[in-house]
Amino acid sequence: MVKIVFGGSAFMSGAALGSPDIMNKVFDALLTSGVTTIDTARLYTGSEEAIGKQEKRTQFAIDTKVPGGFVPGSARKDTIVSHVKEAIQKCGIKQFDIVYMHSPSADVPLEDTLAGINEAYKLGFFKRFGLSNYAPQDVQRVYNLAKEKGYPLPEVYQGNYNPMARHLEKDLFPVLRKLGIVFYAYSPLAGGFLSKSATDLDAGAGRFNKDVMGGMYNDMYNKPSLREGLKLWSAIAENEGVTKAELAYRWVAHHSALTDEDGIIFSASSLDQLIQTVGSIRKGHLSAEAAESIDALWETVKAEAPMDNFVWLQGQKGLEVGDIQNSVKL
Repeated sequence: MVKIVFGGSAFMSGAALGSPDIMNKVFDALLTSGVTTIDTARLYTGSEEAIGKQEKRTQFAIDTKVPGGFVPGSARKDTIVSHVKEAIQKCGIKQFDIVYMHSPSADVPLEDTLAGINEAYKLGFFKRFGLSNYAPQDVQRVYNLAKEKGYPLPEVYQGNYNPMARHLEKDLFPVLRKLGIVFYAYSPLAGGFLSKSATDLDAGAGRFNKDVMGGMYNDMYNKPSLREGLKLWSAIAENEGVTKAELAYRWVAHHSALTDEDGIIFSASSLDQLIQTVGSIRKGHLSAEAAESIDALWETVKAEAPMDNFVWLQGQKGLEVGDIQNSVKL
């Protein structure tokens, strides 16, 4: 089965699970559930510090992400080393499992970025190098240059993947498989889209309020064909006798293009939701009928389906990462 990873964005300042007392219970619940990896990022304000205050943090593998293109200049060699060093200190650990570049950076030469990754690696700051939100051709370019220079090769890719966002299967996955890079899926609920109704969207519920995070999730998923697809999604869940959220998690974990070497990243807004989600994922396969219906649904929405959050941000004039920094998953 795929690896289950908990999203450290749940520990951001002001988040429902961000207080020390609740975090202690969350860490206990994760360990009891067999989830021993936490994924955070420099952009998840307060998350690293909150993790660093938990005594049980050393029982987890912790990953973080350097902003890259989300914050101009952050992909420079010296800045990368400083970022990772500071992140280690804030998390209160000796070494990260994975350090990702959160997104590609157009303002810094790739040679400089990879030199920074190599320096941080030589200092023992992390075990594995990862990429997130990179286009397939850029993944290949990173791999080629890293190999040429003798730098650590990218081993993990973190990307937006769910039943309503599957373009990666055609464009990215063949490159990853060829290069031996595993894939960790973020946003398996499409930013909460797959657990909502059209009425919820019209009411601006949760992240689908146009004033929240620059309207990112609303722009990415609130489109005519996807709204129609949401009706079919609800019907599939009802026929299967599961919640819409469980349908999404189980599809990603057991019916998608992921293999046992890959992973799924989830977050939660309550302890009960966390326990329920892990339980849902571990229930295993859906019925063949449900899986076939989800594949058919994809054919009806793929023309309008989004790529990833960084692609969306690049298309927004005058919008900065600070406007969407409280995103559950950048």
